[in-house]
Amino acid sequence: MTADGKSCGSCGMCCKLLGVAALEKPAGSWCAHYARGRGCTIYQDRPAACAGFECLWLDSEKLDDAWRPDRAKFVLYTERDGARLNVVVDPGNPAAWRREPYYSRLKAMSQRAVEGCELLVSVGDRRFVIFPEEDVDLGVIDPEHKIVSGYATRDGEQVPYAMVLSDLPAA
Repeated sequence: MTADGKSCGSCGMCCKLLGVAALEKPAGSWCAHYARGRGCTIYQDRPAACAGFECLWLDSEKLDDAWRPDRAKFVLYTERDGARLNVVVDPGNPAAWRREPYYSRLKAMSQRAVEGCELLVSVGDRRFVIFPEEDVDLGVIDPEHKIVSGYATRDGEQVPYAMVLSDLPAA
């Protein structure tokens, strides 16, 4: 069930931005089974990764039509039982997440970082971890590498950190 009767309609941004191993579809390119104006042409037989995907725009009553992925130019979804919010940005519009009304709202959402949550922005293979105080640009990283972030105490103050653990695969 979607929030407020929302539907994918002609959006399809997840069909472009997300990789689907079962279809050998890389992230950032349109799925061969997506037809503009019609949607998924294998919807009834789509892979489990597609069927199980939960677009945050569809599920949240707090995100209005400006946040619809084809308008915002990014897809939002959570993982790690809601502890990580992923913002996957269309590489053709790499600064879309920094535009308003998105950026200030994402910064507000990043307040959960003090509770141990993460807000990760992906633009192609480039990763940013967003904190209320700053955005940490991790640069271009192998998508298989694990990212860890949070707060550490330095000189008696809590400071944000984000790093890539290149020797450990992503969880």
